[in-house]
Amino acid sequence: MDIFQICAIGLCGMILSSIVKAYKPELAIYIVIATVLLLFGFLLYHLRTIFDFLNTIYNQITYGKAFFSVMIKVLVVAYVADFTAQLCRDAGESAIAGKVELAGKLFIFYLAVPVMMSILELLENLLPMH
Repeated sequence: MDIFQICAIGLCGMILSSIVKAYKPELAIYIVIATVLLLFGFLLYHLRTIFDFLNTIYNQITYGKAFFSVMIKVLVVAYVADFTAQLCRDAGESAIAGKVELAGKLFIFYLAVPVMMSILELLENLLPMH
């Protein structure tokens, strides 16, 4: 199973980083980053299956196709911001990690504005005006 390979890569990176940290602490972060990038590259290979699945769903829905792309963008922003914030925390930069998370939240809000406007328009059309 692929999850065992992912876990093995993660454990090897963690052990190697711990060993190097004892002798050259400044090099340990490079091992962590290399491990994370290797894991991310491994996961990119499997994203094709996910995109095929999302494409199938997109082709089957009749209403709300405009919202589907917003939903995907929000998921991507959330994952990228979280991934980056975790890398920053691993490097000991929790202040930067917090700002990356804040930026991700603000960008998600920005992406959600058209959806909120559509919902407000729908409510305005459905509810009688006084």
